[in-house]
Amino acid sequence: MSTRSPVFADHKPAERPGSLFGAAIGTPTGGFWHRLAVSPPRTPPTEASRYAQLPPEFHLDAGPAAVPTAGQLDSVFPSWVHDFADAVLVTFAESADVVTLRAAPRLECANVVQPTMVRADAVAWRPMACEATGTRGHLFTLSCGGKQTCRIEVSLAGDGDEIGRVVVVQPEYSPVAIAARTAAPSSLLIFDDVRAHTESLHALRHTLATSGDTGYVPTQELVATGALDRLVLATDHSPEAAVARRHWKTLKLLFAALSAATADCVDAYAQSELRRVNQCVVGSDTWRRVI
Repeated sequence: MSTRSPVFADHKPAERPGSLFGAAIGTPTGGFWHRLAVSPPRTPPTEASRYAQLPPEFHLDAGPAAVPTAGQLDSVFPSWVHDFADAVLVTFAESADVVTLRAAPRLECANVVQPTMVRADAVAWRPMACEATGTRGHLFTLSCGGKQTCRIEVSLAGDGDEIGRVVVVQPEYSPVAIAARTAAPSSLLIFDDVRAHTESLHALRHTLATSGDTGYVPTQELVATGALDRLVLATDHSPEAAVARRHWKTLKLLFAALSAATADCVDAYAQSELRRVNQCVVGSDTWRRVI
């Protein structure tokens, strides 16, 4: 998750570098002007020694632009403008754009959070193992129309009967794509402990309900819809496949709990921002029917 305070600081202009002052080192006898045919200036120059103001620094990894205005929502996921009917998973990415959510009365959102819909009509399984670390697990591959749309890598913990680390990878992910900003950071989500992550969201939900100074951006979470539960896992009839089917059911339960906690935080922060700008949206919780 990503949390931050919505208090914006005004931009402070960069200070201009001044001239160098101080005693000269090794001043010649009679001073620097001793051998010249012109008189030295009576006062040191001022304007000529000043430099033009430097442009602001540019950072590829700079955060979204802050908009210091009380009339716009900030970093809100506008769930009411999206259709989740054909998605099985939803991840989130924050944009620096200012989006008009409603024309009259006008409602705008800066640094708006956009969804990435993962669609699937089939899920396949194969065993996963790492010889170097001895880690074992499952690879669940979601596909739509025969095209891969997402991979879910599940590592088993302890004696191999409990789900440990879960990694959700979308096809567009690569370190180069993330660095070039052609793919959202949320195209790779890593949950070392899904249950602990869900509990941290429950604590955050309480903070959002009691504090107006905390913001929430769900870029490190996902939301699963009811369509994920309806997918039928394709496996063989081996004993390993029976274990995989059991862990697939457990994974869906973990994702359901994570989804509910994420949606609770999303809605709580959205309502907090709407109250801040004295606005309301009818049906802002409609998306919960598919979560």
